[in-house]
Amino acid sequence: MGRASNRKKTQRQAGGPNLRRIKQDARSRAVATRSAFGLDAMVQLAKERVERHDEALQAWSGDTEPVSAETPPWPKGSLGHRLLAGTQLMEAQDAPSLLTAQIPHPQLIAADPAHWTIATGALIRSVVFDGLTPGHPAVSTLLEALAPVVEDELAYMKTAGDREYSIGPFDNDDGEDFPELDGPVFLLGRALVEAVWTVIGDDSLPDVLSVLLPALDGVVPGLDAAFLTDALIAAFAADYRCEDPADGEILQRVGRLGGNALETLVDAGTVEPGDVLPVGLLVLAALARLCQSSSHSVLQAAPGI
Repeated sequence: MGRASNRKKTQRQAGGPNLRRIKQDARSRAVATRSAFGLDAMVQLAKERVERHDEALQAWSGDTEPVSAETPPWPKGSLGHRLLAGTQLMEAQDAPSLLTAQIPHPQLIAADPAHWTIATGALIRSVVFDGLTPGHPAVSTLLEALAPVVEDELAYMKTAGDREYSIGPFDNDDGEDFPELDGPVFLLGRALVEAVWTVIGDDSLPDVLSVLLPALDGVVPGLDAAFLTDALIAAFAADYRCEDPADGEILQRVGRLGGNALETLVDAGTVEPGDVLPVGLLVLAALARLCQSSSHSVLQAAPGI
């Protein structure tokens, strides 16, 4: 394997698939953020974020440089290649491996959003690249450390909509803010969107569901695969435009669901808040297995190489 920076550069230059599905909200968010804070402030915030992340990372690896997870040389445009094009999954390759990392004290992790990001990346790496399960001792330890953070994040998510649309002098804006971009539920939810994007590719949603439903059936005992799939598709459709005429009926059915599949599962009462990260990891691992192929489509999936 080459250095991580070289791999990332190559993957970004290669670009992603699926010209029909265009990420819609990235530009609007960037414009809104730039308008609110100014470009200079954005640059400064980004710099401070990187510095906090690098400082926190030393607690996980000390003076040892993290070793990237190895992956097969997937053909360009293949499912395996596309899976590594997403931001969360690409960055997870360089996250600390829970097989070798020095996991900081749970209180330190819970107190610092920079550690949340590193911990979530390590969890994603553990199930996608290192073959671990939520029951592995190191994974369980990290899940327990993030439990209070997830509780706060879900509570924040529940009230975020009300705050977004509240106006006027009688609104209560005294509530403590939550660093949502560092939230484990948010980050794992984004990784699930990237994995679903990989699975769908240029195929229609009905065709993909014929593969996705059996692949997710039984992955989480007691969780209905049909509702889980609807939640994943709804989160995907919140960010990507689906223009295949065959997609319309499915999009209409899932339109009532939200933009984060994990939050949707909790809100529906199908997943307990304390189980949301383990469930997300199990689902992500199942989606990743579908994508470990040199084929360009899950409808014609070839074995891994």
